Amino acid sequence: MSTRVAERRKSRRVPAVHPATILDEDGYLLGKGQTSDTSECGVFIIMDGDEWDPALDSTVTVELRIPATPTPRKPDKLRTVAYWARVVHRRQVGQMLGIGLELLKKLR
Repeated sequence: MSTRVAERRKSRRVPAVHPATILDEDGYLLGKGQTSDTSECGVFIIMDGDEWDPALDSTVTVELRIPATPTPRKPDKLRTVAYWARVVHRRQVGQMLGIGLELLKKLR
């Protein structure tokens, strides 16, 4: 018999693969990877485990390259959005590192 546990997430997750860049508070590059899923309140990023070893509850800036509104001339155009985020989860994903970020504030 299994026990159901209440979902703690505020928003539903959606599978989505987008390039992601993680920066420290001074704008220095900590690592690059890609999202595996996103929600209104968070994002899970897969990256090389050798790039950065995040501490839980540390804050970072995450930049995501997401599709822009397509136009006939540029149907595949991307735009960058940035968020102030908090590291809430981390786990090994094979040879890679998975990082769960809570999106705190949209910066651009």
